[in-house]
Formats: sequence, C-alpha cells, structure tokens
Amino acid sequence: MLELFWTLARGFKVVISSDENRALVSNGPVVSSQPMEFSLYYWGNDDGVGAQKYQLLLEGAKFADTNGFCAVWTPERHFHAFGGPYPNPAVTGAAVAAVTSNIAVRGGSCVMPLHHPIRIAEEWAVIDNLTNGRAGIAVASGWHPDDFVLRPENTPPANKTAMFEIADQVRRLWRGEQVEFPTKTGTLTLLTQPRPVSKELALWVTTAGNPETWREAGAFGANILTHLLGQTIDEVGGKIKLYHQALRDAGHDPANHTVTLMLHSYLAGSRDAARETAREPMKNYLRSAAALIKQYAWAFPAFKKPQGISNPMDIDIASLSAEEMDAILDFAFQRYFDESGLFGTVEDALARVEELKRIGVGEIACLIDYGIATETVLQSLRPLAEVLARANAGGVAADDFSIAAQIVRHRVSHLQCTPSMARMIAMNAESRAALGGLNTLMLGGEALPAALVSDLQSATAARILNMYGPTETTIWSSTEVAGTCDGVVNIGTPIANTQFYILDAQGEPVPPGTAGELWIGGDGVARGYWQRPDLTADRFRPDPFTPPERTAPWGARIYGTGDLVRLRGDGRLDFLGRADHQVKLRGFRIELGEIESALEALPGVRQAVVLAREDSPGDLRLVAYLVGAVDEGHLRAALAAQLPGHMIPAHFVLMDVLPLTPNRKLDRKALPAPLLGQASRLPEPAAAVAGTAIEAQLAAIWSRVLGVAKIGPRDSFFALGGHSLLAVQVHREIRAQLGAAKLSITDIFRFPTLAALARHLEGTPAPAVAAPSEGAADGRPDAQAETRADARGDAMARRLAMRQGRAG
Repeated sequence: MLELFWTLARGFKVVISSDENRALVSNGPVVSSQPMEFSLYYWGNDDGVGAQKYQLLLEGAKFADTNGFCAVWTPERHFHAFGGPYPNPAVTGAAVAAVTSNIAVRGGSCVMPLHHPIRIAEEWAVIDNLTNGRAGIAVASGWHPDDFVLRPENTPPANKTAMFEIADQVRRLWRGEQVEFPTKTGTLTLLTQPRPVSKELALWVTTAGNPETWREAGAFGANILTHLLGQTIDEVGGKIKLYHQALRDAGHDPANHTVTLMLHSYLAGSRDAARETAREPMKNYLRSAAALIKQYAWAFPAFKKPQGISNPMDIDIASLSAEEMDAILDFAFQRYFDESGLFGTVEDALARVEELKRIGVGEIACLIDYGIATETVLQSLRPLAEVLARANAGGVAADDFSIAAQIVRHRVSHLQCTPSMARMIAMNAESRAALGGLNTLMLGGEALPAALVSDLQSATAARILNMYGPTETTIWSSTEVAGTCDGVVNIGTPIANTQFYILDAQGEPVPPGTAGELWIGGDGVARGYWQRPDLTADRFRPDPFTPPERTAPWGARIYGTGDLVRLRGDGRLDFLGRADHQVKLRGFRIELGEIESALEALPGVRQAVVLAREDSPGDLRLVAYLVGAVDEGHLRAALAAQLPGHMIPAHFVLMDVLPLTPNRKLDRKALPAPLLGQASRLPEPAAAVAGTAIEAQLAAIWSRVLGVAKIGPRDSFFALGGHSLLAVQVHREIRAQLGAAKLSITDIFRFPTLAALARHLEGTPAPAVAAPSEGAADGRPDAQAETRADARGDAMARRLAMRQGRAG
C-alpha cells in the first residue's frame, strides 16, 4: 500500500495487473496509441520525361492532401540527374501549395550555405501565405563540392557553420527582428516582404547520422530530418536520445519537437510482389549515385566480403565489371528492402512503424519517386494511407488486459515485477516490443542475473533497477542501477534512513569481503509480526548500533533477513543467496548461490539454479538447472577454474524455461529430477498420440516442453505439470511450427486439453473450458476444478504470507 500511495501522491497513474491477467503477457500484436505522422518525400532522377516530369509530384500531393498526410517535401539538388528535377524547393513547393489545401509544404532540404538568407525568407514567406501558415524548411549544409559554385565562400568545411548562421538569420527575419547585412558601403537593416502568416518558421536540421549534428540541432531548437542510409534503426534510436537530451539542456521540451525519418516506400498485396516491383527501379536509382552505393553496400556488418577483396572500402567502383556492379546493387537493394525502408504489405509496414515509434520517430517521410511507373506509385498510395490510419487508430482491444496491452494502452513509463516475470515478458514478441516504451524497469523479489539484464537491454532503453528489500522493512531497502559486469547484479547501497549490518551467527559485524547475514535497521523496519510474538522475537531484535536519541517510540530494531551478502570494496553488497540455501555435502558447507553466480557469469548461460537433491536415499548430489546454449564439458572446465571440486554439480539439466510460483518467482520445488529434465530435451516424444495430424503435432510440442512421453487427446496441459511460463513456451512453438499466427496465450488457458485446443486450431467449435470428464482421464483432476483450486490456494498463500510479513 505504501508503494502505491507514494507513487500516486507524486502524480503517477498506477496500473495494477489482476491475478487472472498477470500471467498473460500478450494477446497478440498491438498497435500503440502513440501517434505517427506520415508525409510524402520526393527526390527523383532526371529521366528526361519532359512535360510529365512533375505529374507524380502534383497527383501525389493531391492524394496526400485528402488522406491524412501531414506534408509534402521536395529537396534541393544541383548539376546531377540524381535529384535533378528539384533545383529549388521553393519553386516546387509553390506548385504543391497551389493544388493542396491541408498539408504542409516543406523544403527537404534547403541548402542554406548556397543562398542569401533574405531570398530564403522571402520565397518561403510566399509559400507560408499560399498555405495559410503551413510552410516548413529542413536546413542542410550541402554535400557535393560542385554545388558551392553558387557561393564559393561557404565551400566545406565552412558550410556547416554557415548553415546554422544563415538558419538563425532566416528565423529572425521571419519573426520580424532587426538583422544587419553588409552592403558595398556599410550595412543595411530591413524587414522582408511579404510577411509570413506563421509567427515561427518550422525548422528541421537534416543529418546523415553524425551524432554531433544531432546535438547541435537540439541546442538550436530545431526538428530533425534523417534517413537510414548508412545507419541502422537502433543507431537512430541512440541518436534520438542524444538529441532529446540536447533539447532539454537548451531549455526545449522534446515533446514539442519531431524526428522525421525518410524511408523509401512501396506497398503491394504481397511482400514478394512489392519486392519484384521495387527491385529494378531501386537498383537503377542507386546506380545513379555511385558514391552513395559504395557507402551503403558495405555499411552492414552482416555482409560477407566478396572472395579476394581484403578491404571492401578500397574498391574503385569504376573498375567493377557490369556483373560485379549488379551483384552489389542487388545486395544493396535487398538490405534496403528488408531493413531500411517501408516495403512489403500493410502488415509489414505497420510492424516497421511500431519499431520506429519505440525509438522516438514522430514522422515518416515516404520517398516514392525512385523510378517505379507513376500510375503504379499512385495506386500504392492507398495501402500507404491504410497504414497511416491503422497506425494512429490504436490496436488494443477493449477487453485485452494482457501486460503488453496495458503497457501500450496506458503508455506505461515505469514497470515493476520480478526478474522471472521480466524474463517471461521478454520471451514473447509482442510484450517484448511493448517494453521499448518504458523509461524505468524495476526488478525485485529474486536475484537478478546479469544475463537477463543484457537481454532486457536489447529490448528496451529503459533504466533497469535492481530493487532489494523484504516486506518487513517497507519494502525496498536498497537499489542499484543494473549492469552486466557481474554474474548476478549486486543489490547496491541502502536507501535514505536505512542502515545495513552484515553480521555473523553471534551478531558481530564481519569484515569486508566476508559472507554474513544481512540485518536491516532504520525508519522502514516494522514493529514485528501481528499477533506473532514468537516469530517477532526470532527475526526482530533491539538495534545495538543506533544511539538512543535516534530511536523510534517503540525502540530501534533491526530485522534479520536470512539473506547472505558480502560487502564489496565500492561499498555495494553482493547478494549470495538465502542462508537456508546452504547445504553440507561430504563435510563441506556449500552456499548454492555462489555456484549459481559462477554459472550465470559463463557465456551461453542465461539462467542457473542449483539444488542439492536426494533422489535416492542417502545419495545427496548437486544438480544445476540451466537455461541457455551450453556444453557440459565446457561448463565443468570453466567452473573448475573458479570453484573447488566439491562445488561442481554432479548433473547439469538443460531446460527451456524454469518453473515459477503464482507470484512469478522461481519455483524450486517444481524443478524435475535430473533424468526427467534430460528426457524433456529429446527432440521427439517417445510415443506420440494417434489421432488427427494437428493433434499429433500438438502432442509432440507438449511432450517436448513438459517432458511427458505419452499424451492423449483428453489430457490437460496443466494437469500434466504445465504452468504459465510453459504456456508461453508452448504458445511460441505452436505459432512457429503450425503457423497459427492468431493463436493467443489466452487460448492455451481456455482450451486446456489436447483435443479441445486441436479443434480450436482447426476452426471447429469447442467449449472454452473443458468439461470435468475431459480432464479426468488417467485419474487426473479436470482443468476447471484445478483452476479453481489453484486460485483458492494462490489467494490463501498470499493471505498467509501477508500475516507472516513475507509477501514481498
């Protein structure tokens, strides 16, 4: 309750996932409610068409004007066929303004070092009047040396400084401020005409990816126009963070500024059709800019160098044969089609849009004129308009209360859960994608493996906090920004008004680097357990380290957590595990958490749990349960280099996932005996069920995940030992292997028996919950009764835990 009150009192909206929905990470793809604007962008290649050269520009602008697009961009290019139809964006912009009524008209980009600021202000003020205040300019510094014949004094490297100086002058002229300009005999201050409609000129800074330009644009208070030529989506996401910070540092609100990303676009009825239509025009388009081909074709680390070429960047493109050039162009096109454009179907485009929303892009400028026939391009604008509408409609169903849907629906900024729950969220494509919108991810209740942190960092740029603290100290006692340098993330340092003491069995402090039990003192320590004086006396003791004048009215107390920790040289604490997880094996006292930490620090191990099992009377052995891709021989060798022989596990059991309790914490009691765990790794079940083809496929998946050899049509997934995390695994495998894209995780719960789920996949009507007799085969309880029993037991366990003060 205190966590909720503290959060609400500071202006947050709090979303609490209900018991029945907290295991449901996703119900399928969702479209975020974050808006995304769409515009049309023109570049073109001068093909000598003549009178029809600007038909696509004008007809496309008319379509955009009546179908929700926000703007039309035309560039400035000189002395080359590549972009040649657009020597002056003010002229082409005026043509667009004459045939439209709603959209903005923008220069994308105006190369400011090539012009006098007065001419720029005058020309674009005309467009601002024609559009009633909808003019905008992206400013560029210029990139082709020949262009500077127009103003030689701004030839690189002076061009970038000139760009910002001229942009500032244009902005001041637009506002009506006094700007002095040199004349032959002195200076002149004037007011440009016509006066614009808008008070402020909408400005973008065009950048090809230089991080310093992103920072300068933020300091200047401008928007950003960029592209994916030579930079990946992830790299753009990182630069957006730099840009937003620069805006904040300069006193600007990032919410009032836009990152516009130019993407080559073409949509069709199928991905293959889109690829074949775009292939040759795009290759010819790239061929017309050979220097850009060289930059682009070798920009991807996944590209394999052609045989005999030591350094691809040393290639002289002019020396390539026609066959070699075509191979490079084909590769460049395929990479661009798959990774750097808005190509394919409407669904493909929506997926790309969601990817761009997550990194902070606010507008997609769709470049459409790169050689595809005009009529074909105009027809493709209709599916593009559908993407625009659907991307801004929000795709979360009203009755979808999955974690992914809740994050999207409420634009969640902070998420708190256990590490096991975070792993479950990250396993699902839709919920993993939803993590991208978070600012902060708070994980607590279990040890936090660095491997999990690394996986989460690949899904979200959110700050990840390791939260430590029992309920008895209300509730978090220390925090640490999670990193990946340790096998298990340390638990940091105490929060305000909290003291940590690391004590031995006699209650004496232990030296740094020595393991001891953590005792917590301070304002957060509770008085004890309600009506449990015996338990209170065992875990709460008078604080011998606090002066009397600093004690509460009921006296200062310290609470014994039962957790083993070790003080590091930097003042932080390493969490070593529970004191009751210590075992004695062959005369040695062993801390299982130390073995787990060593395992999770090894390459390929994502999660590790170690138990001491006595599956045969008198035969106590260490068993390690691992999630990851590892080789047992390498594991043993790596552990032997760190740990003594008596701490090397006797068995290593590979698992797809580790079982969880209803509270989404690791369920050690549910870990299987070594032989059962190994059986679950068999590629195929020992005996699959007879029946329909889809039943046999489902049985093979269930058998592999559950480790059960023989499965019948009337068997229930949950009666066989399945739980929510395994349901996620089964859901993923069914969708991947059976192509059941519309199957939701909810369906695994709604149709728990093999036959019922098979009928659902086949489209045959089936009851949403199995009848009691269906789940009772082989003496197993029916799924509905089991669900009710689980719910009652879950609630009872939480009530008992709260009374005992251990619910945290």
